[in-house]
Amino acid sequence: MRKLIHIDQKIMNPQDKINIEDLEKTSKSSKRIIGKPKIYDLDGNLLAEEENLVVLTGREFLAQKLAGIPDENGENYLNYDIRYFGIGDGGTEGNPPNTVGPFDNDNELSNRVKISNTGISTSTNSYKYIDNGFLKKITSDGSISIVNETHIINTASGEEEVAKKTGILFKLVIQKDEPADKPVKFNEAALYAVKFDEDGNPTDTKIMFARFTTLDKYLDINDGISIEWTILV
Repeated sequence: MRKLIHIDQKIMNPQDKINIEDLEKTSKSSKRIIGKPKIYDLDGNLLAEEENLVVLTGREFLAQKLAGIPDENGENYLNYDIRYFGIGDGGTEGNPPNTVGPFDNDNELSNRVKISNTGISTSTNSYKYIDNGFLKKITSDGSISIVNETHIINTASGEEEVAKKTGILFKLVIQKDEPADKPVKFNEAALYAVKFDEDGNPTDTKIMFARFTTLDKYLDINDGISIEWTILV
């Protein structure tokens, strides 16, 4: 059975392997990136670590949440929460492929991939899938948690290294029986803030919060992926 493949020069040059320590140092020192999603297969093997971007709609969402008011034009995201994610196969172009984006004005994945064919919004499946199966609930197989981030801070006595809980870790899982139609190509993912109704149930109304792209990974019938996506505050 065909396994996950990361199509780039690493295949032709095996010595170009991911150095975890170097990546962790980079992620600690670069706030501009706002977190780095790590992509694994379901056996825990690291496939890639990518730069991501909180897009402009995501920043508008954060501004309203922090202020507790809608914007002056009446756009209201106060009943939205980041609880769902989606994946796609439109994150690369060319031959050999190169990643495209993410860009600040992204508001949707380039080409969405349906995660489940049982995606109608109903309480019978605890709203595991919404938006006709294109979005999956993060906590159905994954989790959301507040985690420590290492900071170098200035104090009256000089620089100090401290750990503070200023990171939000989203763990996303695509199981072996997902997406709906395999084999598929995976090269982009997004976090979405979804509108909740008065009863606390999710609707299909959503805005993109953050997006990343990655080189092509082919998911066969027995393949899945997990993503650890940290947003730094």
